[in-house]
Amino acid sequence: MAGRSVRWIIIALWCVCILPLSGADQSVIVRSPYYGEPGTTVAAESLERSFAAQLGLELITDEARMADQQGRVLSAISNTLYPVTPGDMLSLVYTEGKNTVTLQLQVDGSYRVVIPAFGTVDGRGKTLVAFAREIEQLVVNYMPFSLPRVNLIGTGSFTVTLRGEVRSTRDVPAWGLTRLSSVVSGATDRASTRQVRVVSADGSAVTYDLFTALREGDLAQNPFVRAGDVVTILPATKIVTLAGEIGRPGVYQPLTGERLSTIVERYGNGILPSGDAAAVLVRRYGSSASQAIDVIRISSDELASFEIRDMDTIYVSPLVPLSRAVTVEGAVHMGQDVPAASSLSSSGRLYYQFFPGETVLQMMQAIAHRFWSVSDLASAYLLRSGTLVPVDIQSILLGKDSEVASLKLQEGDRFVIPFNQLFVNVTGGVLRPGTFPYIPDKGASYYINLAGGFDPAKNRNGAYAIVDKSGNKLDEEAPVPPEAVVTAKLNTFQAVNGLNLATTVTIVGLVSTILGIVLTAAQISRL
Repeated sequence: MAGRSVRWIIIALWCVCILPLSGADQSVIVRSPYYGEPGTTVAAESLERSFAAQLGLELITDEARMADQQGRVLSAISNTLYPVTPGDMLSLVYTEGKNTVTLQLQVDGSYRVVIPAFGTVDGRGKTLVAFAREIEQLVVNYMPFSLPRVNLIGTGSFTVTLRGEVRSTRDVPAWGLTRLSSVVSGATDRASTRQVRVVSADGSAVTYDLFTALREGDLAQNPFVRAGDVVTILPATKIVTLAGEIGRPGVYQPLTGERLSTIVERYGNGILPSGDAAAVLVRRYGSSASQAIDVIRISSDELASFEIRDMDTIYVSPLVPLSRAVTVEGAVHMGQDVPAASSLSSSGRLYYQFFPGETVLQMMQAIAHRFWSVSDLASAYLLRSGTLVPVDIQSILLGKDSEVASLKLQEGDRFVIPFNQLFVNVTGGVLRPGTFPYIPDKGASYYINLAGGFDPAKNRNGAYAIVDKSGNKLDEEAPVPPEAVVTAKLNTFQAVNGLNLATTVTIVGLVSTILGIVLTAAQISRL
């Protein structure tokens, strides 16, 4: 039982002594607003991983792509590369003697047009411009002065087959100016942007790199599709994510053999000036349940040799500026919101990380919401290298001229904000001495009346004195400031001598009692 009691006593002492100390330092760090708002770094989770997003493609429905026939005709006429397409409608106009002849021609499935009385012209592999010139030349050969003219009045359409790494194999509508990138919107997120195979109607096969076409502008890798084409999208071999302080965050598919430095430079447009090249992080999925996710820190020297794996996330950390701090302590609250209470329960301490060149005025404006009614802003001061510098924060925030306001902050500066308790003490020759709430612009008589007025037994002429919280004597007619002491003078005989008389009587009585005890003890010892 004794051991258990001792143990409970130790626990109680620990709770009383140790626990309060654990929460003693309630300091918070406040960062200057001149550093900018945090959280601007692109997070990997916010990046779209779809096939279209990887290539920067807009999702356009088949119906929208094929709807505007008039727009397609105008586009074909203005584009010298428009190829002859099965279904194209042409008008041939020429003169025969005094008559104007107009014929409508249509390109058939074998890319040919038949012109009555003139013959057949094959348009396979030809542009519309070249095809029209060939038709006109054919007419001129038979009728030298016929002035033939060929116009496009309608565009043909066809379908290509899309299969492979797609949601479902299907026929995609297209026309003469439809490029390969426009028919692959049905691909899955794991489809390859680097290997898209096109098998033409004649059986020839070519593999194209859509990333190179769309990112680097190589249109040879994004050709016009043709009737009878079969487009096969292969599975991606490696998909990685670039995020953080990178020039072009996104999801990319690097080629085999490309190292981390190439991926950062070619795909991500390099590390931004705000990024830390010595703190590139690679998040990688592990091969076992015990190491599901691993984070690898890559130094700048390792970028050129580090090999990226499928599903890696590359994150470039932002540079953390070297911040210098000053201390603001005393009557400040440390939360973001103004406290509901009318006074602070304890002193607070802020570590303010200031921006190079920041002034006292700029800092006070940044933390003004942390001052409260009990903060004595007019009596604040700065401790710098052992020197005390008065800082009238109230005047600074009101915009009044002050040399201290333009003073630049230095590391190690300590700003002290005293408490300004809103009460007045009344003591001396009054009926009810005590502490009373401070009311602005009230004189000493107001607080003396709160104390019950002068005590006639102690004050015979209403004399009093006022001192401020620093002990300085104030004018009796001036308004009483917070924490001042109003003393009603003790100027009656009872007030001046009553205490001394009572004390003398008490001492005499005590001495008499002691002497009586001594005499009694002496008599007993003689017996």
